[in-house]
Amino acid sequence: GWLIAMADVAGEQAPRRFKVAGEGLELTITLDAKWQARPFQQAVALPFVKKFNSQQREGGRQLSVEALCGVQIDGAALSRVADARLAAAGLVVPPAASRVELTFGEPPPTELRLRVACGDVSVKLTLDKRWLGKTVAEAVVKPFLSVYNRRQPTATPPRTPEQAVEIHADGAKLPSAKEALRMGPLEALGWHCTRVDLFFSYEAVRAAAKPRPMLGQSVGHMSTADYREATELLWTHRKLNKADGAAIARSFTAASPLRKLKYLYLYGNSLGDEGLAALAPALRREHAPALRELHLSTNAIGSEGVHALAELCRPSPKLAALSLHDNRISDEGVFALADAISGGSFVVEKVTLHTNPAVSAEGVRRMTEACAGADFAEPTPDRGPTPYIPLDHTPQRWLERGDVDK
Repeated sequence: GWLIAMADVAGEQAPRRFKVAGEGLELTITLDAKWQARPFQQAVALPFVKKFNSQQREGGRQLSVEALCGVQIDGAALSRVADARLAAAGLVVPPAASRVELTFGEPPPTELRLRVACGDVSVKLTLDKRWLGKTVAEAVVKPFLSVYNRRQPTATPPRTPEQAVEIHADGAKLPSAKEALRMGPLEALGWHCTRVDLFFSYEAVRAAAKPRPMLGQSVGHMSTADYREATELLWTHRKLNKADGAAIARSFTAASPLRKLKYLYLYGNSLGDEGLAALAPALRREHAPALRELHLSTNAIGSEGVHALAELCRPSPKLAALSLHDNRISDEGVFALADAISGGSFVVEKVTLHTNPAVSAEGVRRMTEACAGADFAEPTPDRGPTPYIPLDHTPQRWLERGDVDK
């Protein structure tokens, strides 16, 4: 009903005058025939937003037209705000209307950081405002396929966005891959999406849905004696899930204390909040008294998982490095960890937390005050060890004298 040609409204010559209110502000707007034919968000919402923002003090709340989530005309709420925003103002606001009330929600992000994967190929994408204005096909799938297709055998026909049969956002299947390809990234994937999985055959969908193998099949069978002798465990990119996190915890506590374990690499898996919560108690100082580095980046970990780590894991005072970057952590998780560090229950020299888009400036401040070694800056070729080796790919540390067999 809203999608009626705006030209039909241009013939409406009588100006319309009404109140626009919301967020403690009220102003009067008069629309002549020209403005009645323009989109509601341009003719009504935008002037209101500009007026509101101009009256805010520095650092105060700023509204965004894109965050408009509710419209009431003389007390009657519109059911399809998204359509109304783009419809002609003269169609949305009836001639006899006297008051329009606007409600604004959280402003949309100006950037979306994604890990896009298909099979064994995984690519990081950062979508700025320009790319957020494109479709999922243009902004997400095509850039990914430019890498994916180059890694396939020469005789394999290149994939195209239209061949996608399913798209999953943070593990949840989108209702229609074809529709999602035509939508914008924020609309299709959500404002806080961090991972997109693409499937180009139903065989791949079924394979991804198969039950995960037992821990021994994923990391290799180890005896209690093996655990006690290990100085380093490198279990990266093994597709470990929450059940594996619990299995690792059981193995650690059964072999406790692991007096020689210094380095635990678990990045590039899918432990999630539940997996980390199960693992955290097994990493306490009584179980791993020599632990120096704990790498948990790229594990779909959110604030609940970090909160569990801060509360349940009182690690070795020798812990020098904790990597939690490239996850889904928000301020809540950062605050919990910062409080544990400040309180002395969680001792660590350095924490990497970059590529957690939901962490605000306040989260950065709190963590930086608690831990001098807190690092929110993304690594670049001129930052880090020489030669530069990203944490996502290879364990990086200097060999210690005790690591060299005499």
